[in-house]
Order: sequence, then structure tokens, then C-alpha cells
Amino acid sequence: MLFVDGKIHQAQELPTIYFGGVQPLAYVLNPKAACTLVLHFLFFANHNYRYFDIARIHSSKTALFRLQGAELDARVLQRYFALSPERFTVVRDPLRRFVSGFNEKILLGYDTDYLDIRDFITVHHDVDLSPEADPARTCLAFARWMASDNRLLSNDPHFRPQSRNIKAGSRFSIDTVLRLEDREAVVAFFARWIGPEKARWFTTLDFNVQKYSIDDFISDELRDIVRHLYAEDYERFYADRA
Repeated sequence: MLFVDGKIHQAQELPTIYFGGVQPLAYVLNPKAACTLVLHFLFFANHNYRYFDIARIHSSKTALFRLQGAELDARVLQRYFALSPERFTVVRDPLRRFVSGFNEKILLGYDTDYLDIRDFITVHHDVDLSPEADPARTCLAFARWMASDNRLLSNDPHFRPQSRNIKAGSRFSIDTVLRLEDREAVVAFFARWIGPEKARWFTTLDFNVQKYSIDDFISDELRDIVRHLYAEDYERFYADRA
């Protein structure tokens, strides 16, 4: 369902949208681009204190309102219309986003939703996920598999292009797209809603500490594969940094 020029359209699915009950502000979800930080910022902007659980905020049915999928809760949709929020999202350098997703979802195996994928790529594609594996080699092997099999690139929000997560180019529009690397722009946007002092404090908090440094994974071959896989993101969001 989509609201354009005062009319409701049924033919296009919205991206996943989070918003609170106070501030006229809505976040368009883009996983692996500091989304946990942003959700907590959105909660903070509405309540002036931090949510009690780092991970639960993603799935909580009460922390924030959420619009997701084709079938939308009419009451939540009306709240969204009444709020008439400014819509924003955050994107991330595709290479660093890819490595972060691989590290958390594939290599470390903390997310049970990815157990079958880990099993499959280990057994059928010789991607070494053992405790003794070299992280950089494993990441490159995973990238090669993704280049030959597009199932995650097509369907998984953590690995598909960011432009697809936020429905870029569709009738749904986003008012502000922030690049995670442009720290001062992120701080300035946060400051509009929670003040400059709290904004700078908030962006120093660690919401998702990972075991390895992203730079430990990067090689020229990995860079080339990722640039090919995420060409649309580079063109749309990072053309000036090519």
C-alpha cells in the first residue's frame, strides 16, 4: 500500500518503516548500515532516554511503530499519515557493509536464521567456516559464491543492494539519505531532533561490536567482486567516491 498525492495505491509494497508516536520522523530500514544505532536514536528522539535492550528493539511490537510488507495495519498506517513524518535513511559504503554482514551473519554464526546457508555453502561450495578458518579467505570465498548464486543478492535485506531495501527510484520518496561515513552530516541530522550534545554522545556509543576489524577482510579481488555485485549502490550513493 502506498500513499501518493492524497491517494492510497495498492500496487506497490513499501520499504520497512519505523516511527515513534511523538516526533514527525520516520526511518526507512537499511540493515547493516548502523540500523541498530538509528533505531535507538529514533526511540531516544521520541522518549528522551535509551531503550533497555540493544537487539530487541528490532522486533519489539511496542518500542516503535512499524510498517512492513504489503499487508499493513490500518491503525499504524493512519498514525503514520497523521504524523506526516520526515522520512530518512542511512546508507553505507557497499564494501564495508558487505564485510560487516558476512562477519556477523555468516562467519560468526550468531544468527540462527543463517544456519542453513552456512551449512549449504560449507558443504557444497567449500567455504571454510571452521574455527581455524582465515577470515579474509573465507570472506572472499563467500563473495565468489554470491557472484555465482544471486539468491541472497535478490532476497536478503542484509546482502541485497541498499537501493532495493529503501525502494530507491520508486514512487515512495525519502526526504534525507545520510551516508554513514559522513559522520558530521549524521551528527547534524541527529542534532536537529535531540540537540548537538546528545547527538555527539549518541554517535559514540557501540551498539554492534564485532570480533574482527573490517579492514582485515579487504583485498583487491574482494573489492572488485563487491563493486560488481553492488554497482547500483555505488552509482546511486557513492558515485563521487568511485
